[in-house]
This record gives sequence, structure tokens and C-alpha cells, in this order.
Amino acid sequence: MLKRIYQPAAYQTHNLPDSFWVQSASPLPDCQQLPRDAVINADVAIIGGGYCGLSAALELAKNGADVAVFDAGRSGWGASGRNGGFCCMGGSGKGYGELAKRFGDDAVRHFARIQRDAINLVDQHLRNWNIDADRHSDGEVVLAHKPNRVRDLHHEADEIAHFTSIQTEFLDKDALIERGLNAGDTYGGLHVKEGFGLNPMKYLAGLHEKCVAAGVRIFEQARIDRFVEDGENYRLYAGDSQITAGKIVIATNGYSAENLPDWLGGRLMPVFSGILVTRRLSDAELSAQGWTSDLMAFDSRILLHYFRKLPDNRFLFGGRGGITATEAAFAAGKQDLLDNFHRMFPAWRDIELTHHWNGLACLSQSWRPYIGRVPGHHDVWTALAWHGNGVALASLGGKMLAECMLGISDQEDLGAVIATPMQRFPLPALRRVARSVAYRYYGLRDRYA
Repeated sequence: MLKRIYQPAAYQTHNLPDSFWVQSASPLPDCQQLPRDAVINADVAIIGGGYCGLSAALELAKNGADVAVFDAGRSGWGASGRNGGFCCMGGSGKGYGELAKRFGDDAVRHFARIQRDAINLVDQHLRNWNIDADRHSDGEVVLAHKPNRVRDLHHEADEIAHFTSIQTEFLDKDALIERGLNAGDTYGGLHVKEGFGLNPMKYLAGLHEKCVAAGVRIFEQARIDRFVEDGENYRLYAGDSQITAGKIVIATNGYSAENLPDWLGGRLMPVFSGILVTRRLSDAELSAQGWTSDLMAFDSRILLHYFRKLPDNRFLFGGRGGITATEAAFAAGKQDLLDNFHRMFPAWRDIELTHHWNGLACLSQSWRPYIGRVPGHHDVWTALAWHGNGVALASLGGKMLAECMLGISDQEDLGAVIATPMQRFPLPALRRVARSVAYRYYGLRDRYA
């Protein structure tokens, strides 16, 4: 039976998702339950216990702040425990060239450097904290799913060369087969040599442990309903409990409530993504399909698929997993994911699947992340909208947000691309209807254009 994922506005409490990551990682330590009628004081209250919230909490605590984190479920209940484990470049739904039309080449180069710094930060955490997160892959490969998309790969390589120093390599169809990257509907590939794959829950568990060691209080099943200004401080309400804090961080990403704070309303578009994981494949089964590489991969579709062979020879395949939060929508999303998996990897049609789950990625109206102060509030801050690439960027984004709050850095350090607040969607009340229409249109474009 499919696990229900709730609408972001419902902001339900829940336990960790039944994903392969949760089952393969050591359990998180029990966190504090928020007592009824509790009265809590903190320098900073952080709403959301994923990569961003915990990274901000760790940086603030290391600099002497008394930090309390409140999660509606548990750390990793949201996207941090549901993603595909791609620690890679990304964070915007627009290419470098499109961003440069608004912000200029130098600002886009700065944004690209931040993305590389984010990958390096996760790498440093894994090494310095001795986390065995099953890392693998020398970057990632994007696969052209139609012959006419091959030229787009060459254009992307040119943009990467112009805005970054990342090395790329174009692979024609024969080269893909030779390197163990054989999939159906594939006509060429671009190997972008930056980033790696990992078990995202093993990484999150290490981050969680460091926060606790630094004195961060982490409360689970603690749903913040609202907050109000109280002089120089803020008063947050979670049922009958009250929290007083001098600063607030909103780190809820695709699981954000529309009214926490009101400024977020209409600015974000949560989208569902589903993931399948197979049983362990034998060497003979891998060779039968011709996919033996451990490179992370995704295709050139608008509604893209992302996939990789895990270190234990399981295969992970992800993509859009439903449009609405209903059992019927998730069942249809799973079937569509299966159909695409079988079309691209026909030799594995009869391979048993051991896991399937859904989660929410977070898009913004501007197709960019935002890190900074929430407009209209003197000390409410946020970092969110990672566009499906939050393993790396949310980790650094939380750290950078904390540095801004501490006065260590400023908007110039963030750069214009991510320091510029996003706008509201046109007719925001209808944006989920528009999303459904857009998905159908994108599906037709992916198939026929």
C-alpha cells in the first residue's frame, strides 16, 4: 500500500518515511518531545529539522547561540530523508545563460561557485565527521532522451565552460554503451565531473549528532502553528506550548505552510517526486542491461528521471510521482514511474522492487533559491527552494544563513541570484491547477517535441 504524503498546508506531524534510506541508516537518537503547556526560551527558534535547519543550528550554536529546532515529524521526515541522494550542482530551474540575462555573468559565476562550495562542504563533513555514507560517482551524466536533445548537451557544455571551471565530457551513444551506461531512449550524454552520490539519511544522522553535541535542542513532533512579534522578541505557539526567541529561521522548504509566515503564501510550488529501489542485482543482470557504471544520471526531459546504481548493486530510479496528495494520484504516479523504468531498462522488467516512496521538492516562482531575511520582519530569516538539489545547497544555505544572522557575512557574500527574494506566482490560488495542466503539457513535449 502506498504511503500517504500530506499537502504542505496541512503540515501534519509524522514519523520518518518508509524509504530505503531510513531502513539502511542507523536510527536517529530519540529527540525531545515538546511537553504540553511548555514554556521554552531560546536565542533562535528554527522551524524544520532537515539539512538547512540543522546546518543553520550547528553554525549558530558553534558561535554561542542557544538554539532550539522544532520539526513537525523527525529530522529527515521531509525532503532530507526522501531525496535521491544526489550531492551535485543545481539549485535553479533555469540554466546559467537564462540567469545571466537578469543578473549578469559575474553574479551567475558567483552562484556556480556557491554550488561547488556546497558540494565541498558536504564532502568535508563526511570526511571530518567520519561518516560512511556510501558515497560513489565522479560527478553525474545527463542523457539526451531524443536525437534533437544532443545539441542541447553541447550547448550546456559551452555554458558550463563559460560560467565555471568544471570539466565536462561529451559521450556519444557508442561511448555510453562502452562505459556501462546503456539505457533505452538515450542518444548521447554529457558527463559533468562534479558531485557524488550518497545515502542522505546517513549524512543527516551525522549532522543531527553534531548538532546535539553542540548543545542544540531538537524537538520532534513539534508543529509550530503561528508566531507573533512580542517587543524585540517573537512568541511561537505549538498547541498549548509557547516558545520565546529573539530570532526565527524558517527551514521547511516544500513542506512549508502558506501562512508561516504570510509572506511565503503563493511564492512556492511543492511538487511530488517518487522513487523506486530494486533488490540487489547480480553482475550478470547488470551486464544484461548494459548498465554497470556507478555514475549518477538523469535525462533531458522537462519531467526528468534520475537514477543510479547504488554501491550494493541495487538500482534507484526516480521521477515525478503524482500531482495531488491522493492515493489514486500516487498509484498513477507509481505506475508511470514503473512504465518509464521498464522502457529505459527493459532487461530489468521482472526485477523485484523492494521500496517505493514519495516526497516533495520545492520550486519557487523565480526558479531560484532564496536565502535571507523574510521581508516585513526584523528578525525572521529563511533559506529554501532548492529545486530538487538540496543535499548540497541546503547544507551550505543553512550555514550561510546563520553567518548572515551573526553578521559574519552579508548579501554581497550571498550574491544577487540567491539574495533576491522570489515573487508570488500569478493568481497564486490557482497555481496547483496550473501545475496539473503544465505537467500534461510537459509530458507531451517530452514525448513528441
